Amino acid sequence: MKGSVKWQVTEVFKEIKAIGNSKYEAKNNARQAGAVGSAGIAKETGIYSYRTADSYRESVVKFANWAKENAGLKDLTKTTAEAVKSYLQSRIDENIAHKTFQLEKSALNKLETALNRYSEHHNLNRNYDFKLNENFNRQVQKDMQHADVRAYSKNDVDKLLKIHDKAVNLAVRCALSAGLRKSEILKLSISNLKENKIEIIGAKGGKDRIVSEISDKSLISDIKTFLKENNIEKLGDVVTGAKINNEIRAVLGDSGSIHSLRHNYAIETVKQFESQGYSHVEAVHMTSAELGHNRNEIITGVYSK
Repeated sequence: MKGSVKWQVTEVFKEIKAIGNSKYEAKNNARQAGAVGSAGIAKETGIYSYRTADSYRESVVKFANWAKENAGLKDLTKTTAEAVKSYLQSRIDENIAHKTFQLEKSALNKLETALNRYSEHHNLNRNYDFKLNENFNRQVQKDMQHADVRAYSKNDVDKLLKIHDKAVNLAVRCALSAGLRKSEILKLSISNLKENKIEIIGAKGGKDRIVSEISDKSLISDIKTFLKENNIEKLGDVVTGAKINNEIRAVLGDSGSIHSLRHNYAIETVKQFESQGYSHVEAVHMTSAELGHNRNEIITGVYSK
């Protein structure tokens, strides 16, 4: 199969494009044909909405570009289970959100279905079985959900604050003292840095916010100095998310990530607001806003643990 990555993905996905048809009816037909469980039904059904089609196609294009660069895959019909497994493992290593992983895994499951149909209709005599549910079972995904749901101990925090790499050190301080997400840290530029506050534009969910509860009072000036001295626009120009997390793991020797420091921030910020005379409910609500969430239960049910 020749053509650009995007063209190949689009062509293969035509095999399972069922926009305008009834997904409910298709699932019933799949069950009557012997499909068992959500995975079995998914293999027998197609894609029934433009939104899902666009989302899945984008995810598979991302995989195909990765496979082209890392596994020399130029023909999508020659996709192997090993390439798919390696790609998803690389995404786990990047500490993507569990929700994102689920989306990409579902998209690749649909690619498997599409490739099998394409093979049948074009007499390729190939069978595709990526074994995604076997390689990435419930325990793997459960570990993803809970790997970073904890705060670091004071001893571990002290170790992280001693990381020599300046960009990584600043990233650690941003998460610990301002509760910033990894993606927000990488986008930090002079325009985001105000007096005693950090302005986040287009954060998760497209939301803007102001972070004003910053425990490290020299953080903003240190970031400004670093950007100017290195003549860069944003922190992400000299460091990647993978680099940050690899440095953290090198220090702590575990599978943690910078996201855990948001848990430290949440715990300490709730305490700080309470010390200022706010009730616990008020402190949780204000901390939630600082972190970029709009539901208090996220703070009490996840970040405070």
